[in-house]
Amino acid sequence: MVLVALPACTSGSDRKAAPKPTGGAQSGTTDPNNSADRLIFWISHKEFVPLTDAQLQQWKDRGVDGFVSVVQWLRGMGGSQDFTGDASSTLQGSQYDYQRQLRDSRIVERMKALGMKAYLGVYLANQTGGSTPLKDWFDDGAWAAQVLPKLRDLAAAARLLGFAGLAIDQELYPQSGNVQKASWSAGYAGNTRPEAETRSKVFQRGKQMMATILEAFPDVEIVDYNAQFPESWEELVQEQANGIKDAMGGSVSIDLWNGMTSVPGYKAVRFVDAIFYKTTQIRGATWDNALQYNANRTYALLSRRFDNWGYAASRIEVAPFSWIDEGTTRFEAARSPDAVAEQLTAFRKWTAGREFTNFAYTFNSFDYGPYTKAMQAASTPGVVDSTAPSLTVQAPKTVADKLNLAGSASDNLAIRAVRWEVGDGASGAAKMTWKVKDGSYSSGYSWEMNWTAEGIPLKRGDNRIVVTAEDIKGLTTTWSVSVTV
Repeated sequence: MVLVALPACTSGSDRKAAPKPTGGAQSGTTDPNNSADRLIFWISHKEFVPLTDAQLQQWKDRGVDGFVSVVQWLRGMGGSQDFTGDASSTLQGSQYDYQRQLRDSRIVERMKALGMKAYLGVYLANQTGGSTPLKDWFDDGAWAAQVLPKLRDLAAAARLLGFAGLAIDQELYPQSGNVQKASWSAGYAGNTRPEAETRSKVFQRGKQMMATILEAFPDVEIVDYNAQFPESWEELVQEQANGIKDAMGGSVSIDLWNGMTSVPGYKAVRFVDAIFYKTTQIRGATWDNALQYNANRTYALLSRRFDNWGYAASRIEVAPFSWIDEGTTRFEAARSPDAVAEQLTAFRKWTAGREFTNFAYTFNSFDYGPYTKAMQAASTPGVVDSTAPSLTVQAPKTVADKLNLAGSASDNLAIRAVRWEVGDGASGAAKMTWKVKDGSYSSGYSWEMNWTAEGIPLKRGDNRIVVTAEDIKGLTTTWSVSVTV
């Protein structure tokens, strides 16, 4: 085997240097703007349908680009509403009240006319009881007869009504009798199976869920709230604030999403992170440092834990979640307009993709007037990053006509993915690990994203492998490696 055209940083006098990295162009779009400038409000379904044209225009003028309408629990698991994708259905009966209201109000159609979008939301929870979020992970009958059909009907109705996709709320709200038995833990109450077996079953349920949704709604967009992944900023908050280490390590949420994202056909999956809803939650941590930590750690984690990361990497968007108005506790009080402006400016900069979400608890009564300027600024398109990532590629290694590559990448913001592509069309994405070399959440981080890509297929003769590092704003840098076997 002969290796040629290796990266310039590779040592060895008998090796030729590859062309220097090229980068800085946005991938996949001719739009120079890369800000997250689509502000989506998360509201109750009871507040969504009554919106008039004048009210929609008012919210649009304030900087709101769309809504998530949450119907709460699925029918049979605490909810009262059924859905159907049958366009000829008369929607008779109280169980179709909400879909009938959506149809008759033409709310989604009227939003589209204003350039706004909508998601149909549901709780991933069972109010009627049980130790798992919906039905027991191992209850094949309940999943086949209840969970999957209800998800299919919800997705079919969302598509029929013109929604952009679905929104999923993973928070486990109190069950009947105001008790809380349900858990995302692999060791949930009553489960005596090994952890690996439980995680495998949750992965299977995730695959079934996405396949079911895509059957009814191809190219769906999904917004997910409260995924609570390990290694995230939220896990660091739990350790710093409450002394809880590895707080999300026992959760099977990541296994569910591993299964869901392994099924091709979805347009986007947006994980919105509520730990940032009011503040960074850690004293001394700046928005930039907290959001950089979260983006790098989350994308690195998913690259290692998601089986179909090569497909998912370009479709998963990590975004923070804000809460401008007020709740019921002192911490949930509305912050000052200046504080909210700083928060939304940071979200506009650090969100991967173009959308981030705001929860509206007192949607119809809160005075958003003092916050309108900040909302308008946040939803104005612009360039927030023009620096392409750096990328290094180490000397290639081959094992049985397959190539192993490794290296590092870095960026002024965060690395979303490192991808590879062989000239004959084979492609994939590397596994990544975020390494902090120096610094902290108060001073800032000196860091690099280490990556490995193993088992790249080679053919006899000349092979050209292109490695591309992409940051969270779509800026890319590429290196090429040539291998002759």
